[in-house]
Amino acid sequence: MKQHLLNRCQNCGHKWFPRGFDLSRKCPNCDGEDVDFTGRFYLAILVMFAIGAGILWATDRPHKVAKNPAAPPGTPMVYMKPRHNAPSAPAGPIVPPLITTEAEGRAEALRLYPELGVANSPINREFVARYRSYQRLQPDFFQDPAWPVLLVKECAGVIGEQSKAH
Repeated sequence: MKQHLLNRCQNCGHKWFPRGFDLSRKCPNCDGEDVDFTGRFYLAILVMFAIGAGILWATDRPHKVAKNPAAPPGTPMVYMKPRHNAPSAPAGPIVPPLITTEAEGRAEALRLYPELGVANSPINREFVARYRSYQRLQPDFFQDPAWPVLLVKECAGVIGEQSKAH
């Protein structure tokens, strides 16, 4: 059985469920035309809420805009394109075998690329963007104590910067 919206007459106070298309313009009790469509207001609010939720769901926008537009937060490292046409890194061992702690790895990364310590330098921006991406996508990367050296060399290869330690 179909449920109808409750109507109420403002003149006599009579309440009824209309027949047909849920539209009753006159009170069946007193033939007054001052009819309150009680449920229609709440139905309209519900429909507007559903439309708004549908729009938000369809657009799927993040809550906060990324501050660094160079590397969008959802971009996986596998699909990041190099910014410059840099020659590939020389073949051979990437990390010296003497790094045993993360502090040594950080010191070695700064020794190899001193510009890494300068805030907002190209290599610093690339390092921070890739660091955040690895935190989300590959947290096991940080188990190796030499991760700072690996990451800075990856960044240097992408932006084409040469090591200052040679």
